[in-house]
Amino acid sequence: MTQANKYGWMLKELSGMPEARYAVLLSSDGLIIGHSETVDRDDADSIAASASGFHSIGVALAPYTGGKKNGLRQVVAEFDEGLLFVKTVGLNALLAVCTTDAVNAEDLTYRMNGLTVRLGEVLTSPARDQGGEGGARP
Repeated sequence: MTQANKYGWMLKELSGMPEARYAVLLSSDGLIIGHSETVDRDDADSIAASASGFHSIGVALAPYTGGKKNGLRQVVAEFDEGLLFVKTVGLNALLAVCTTDAVNAEDLTYRMNGLTVRLGEVLTSPARDQGGEGGARP
């Protein structure tokens, strides 16, 4: 495992599930923290950036699905040939998992939740310095 992917080992359980394609651990601003061996670094970079944007849409919609302090836990996209799950896993950290459309979604989300609990602070990524402009996204 390279230093650039030092957290990739944590994703093996998820990416090794039946019907799972890959898993990417990322900061909420779209930078890669780790990726499963089932996806290469270049694709993982693109996935991290896109998953961050997808999560941001969920954050923007959260107040309209409850109250102003309604927190986002997970967003899911369903495609013709698969699903993408993006879950908040710590302060400024996210987990993206792609599967086929035949995945047992209940089992996958159970395992994603378990990974979040087990790793807690390890998955917390500090917010990037915005140089005085803006702040950390939720």
